[in-house]
Amino acid sequence: MIERRAAQVLLLAEGAVLLIRGVDPSHPDRGTWWHTPGGGIDDGESPAGAAVREVLEETGQRIDPHDLGPVVATRVAVFDFEDVEYRQHESFFAVRLPRFEPSSSRWDAIEQRSLLEYRWWTPHELAATDDAHFPAELATVVAAALTGAIEEPLTLSGR
Repeated sequence: MIERRAAQVLLLAEGAVLLIRGVDPSHPDRGTWWHTPGGGIDDGESPAGAAVREVLEETGQRIDPHDLGPVVATRVAVFDFEDVEYRQHESFFAVRLPRFEPSSSRWDAIEQRSLLEYRWWTPHELAATDDAHFPAELATVVAAALTGAIEEPLTLSGR
């Protein structure tokens, strides 16, 4: 099992959050899921630095690390991707920005194989959908982040 740290970002605009639909290219039969932009923290990189880098790579949007604010949620997720098992310690940031049209022009080879599309989701849409999304509590976290109700980081389940 590979242990790694990751930074995830709730990009909030006009009452919605930007998510990316993904698939495990080694097991497309397992279906797709929606997730926040983000990814692994490189050696020597801060969580905020990784969040800024990952948002640029995955959406084309430049954000300032000072706009991230504190961590709003954390979770430890155990998952299998391309036949490798991971235990990922995640820190979630939230940033408000004007709605933008995301770009896949900076996707690396893995992202090109595994990322499918973007969509802006409201908390209500997330709560009502049958589409898989991670973390499982995403609708609640997004709603709380949009209203500014998160005073201490929320601890989320691994699902």
